[in-house]
Amino acid sequence: MAMRKYQVAFSFASENRPYVKKVADHLQNSGVDVFYDSFEQVDLWGKDLYSHLDNIYRNRAHYCVIFISEAYGRKTWTNHERKSAQARAFEENQEYILPVRFDDTEIPGIHPTIGYVDLRSTQPQQLAEMIIQKLHRSSFLKDEQTQAILSSSKAQGKTKSAYSSRTQTKTVKFNQEGIGKLPNDCPVVYRILTETGSNNFTGAAKKGEVQERIREHLLSGRKHVPGSKVKIERMSSIESARAKAERIIARTKPKYNGRRK
Repeated sequence: MAMRKYQVAFSFASENRPYVKKVADHLQNSGVDVFYDSFEQVDLWGKDLYSHLDNIYRNRAHYCVIFISEAYGRKTWTNHERKSAQARAFEENQEYILPVRFDDTEIPGIHPTIGYVDLRSTQPQQLAEMIIQKLHRSSFLKDEQTQAILSSSKAQGKTKSAYSSRTQTKTVKFNQEGIGKLPNDCPVVYRILTETGSNNFTGAAKKGEVQERIREHLLSGRKHVPGSKVKIERMSSIESARAKAERIIARTKPKYNGRRK
């Protein structure tokens, strides 16, 4: 196994640099080893970037954060970085790619069932702190290093992410037991999926009504929707949940959303 030089590597389009730079700066200031091109200008100078970047994204980081956007999907270099990262993920068959989204652009190999962070409702520092938590939970940061980082953030008067200590997405079996494990403490977007991950139905549920709303789809009759699993994503408000559900429906055209209720 190649020695991991970086705790996390960033893959992004230049159009999204202002946001990404803030995340990278926060991580670097917190003591996290992050591969961000502007931090590596001297090291990259004179190198064969095609092979060097392949090595970075395939071998040298514990995680790769892919900043998905329309610009990311159409660029040659970002596609090269993505393919290198996906080769690593395929070889190891474990978590490596951590998708984050500026929009709903579909990226080859990034399946809709993979948990992601929606940057439309996440500030750069919040994302940085989520990355720190992820590294800690995966044992890529020592306990004392994590605590020092988080204590430093608080000392500087910064606000901790509402999602930094809990999972933003959750996927469970589409049955009574699985639905009972879903959170009721915030609005959500939910998707009822087939075994292969196809989207049969997308909706939004208010805080306190998540389990009740999804259970309705288990019932026989006009509201029944078949499926194998249900995926939810926590949202900050029911308005943002409904807006996102509408975008997903427009993009994926779920089979059962067009039915009369």
